[in-house]
Amino acid sequence: MKKIMLATALVAGLSAFSGPFAHAEDASHPPKGHKGCGPMHHGFGMPPVLRLKGINLTADQKTKIKAIFEASKPTDPKAGMQQMHDLHKQITTLLTTPGPVDQTKLQALTQQIDTIESQHTARHLQTEVQIHDVLTPDQLKEIAAKADEPPKHMHGCDMDAPPPPPPGDDAK
Repeated sequence: MKKIMLATALVAGLSAFSGPFAHAEDASHPPKGHKGCGPMHHGFGMPPVLRLKGINLTADQKTKIKAIFEASKPTDPKAGMQQMHDLHKQITTLLTTPGPVDQTKLQALTQQIDTIESQHTARHLQTEVQIHDVLTPDQLKEIAAKADEPPKHMHGCDMDAPPPPPPGDDAK
């Protein structure tokens, strides 16, 4: 009985976790009508470390940073998201199949997910390093001073506002 309850909880959690991957067209732009709120908005959940909003950049810096972003874009963002979705789907299948769970296969799938997420994080941080190298010491100090402030608006999302009601709750 405990195994069934655990499997049900895991499947529910994985389904909720894999949801953002199913419709991710471009991790930098939310779907039309979507405010982009939530921890998974940036694809794998890693927000920018160097928040440049409000930082005075020269035209040269803007050009260089734009080039860094362009160069760091994945060639096929849908492929990575599809791969993650497929791995989560395989885990769901494993956990919803009657009988003992194939722990070896589960561990292998988990390792694949960890590897993809680690590679994504490394690429993301390398982009941040390149941006860091374009900024002046004063700009870096300004960013550091604002680092403890919660982000106010990301893609039109008010981070301090309560989340919207679930669909169908607008009658209340």
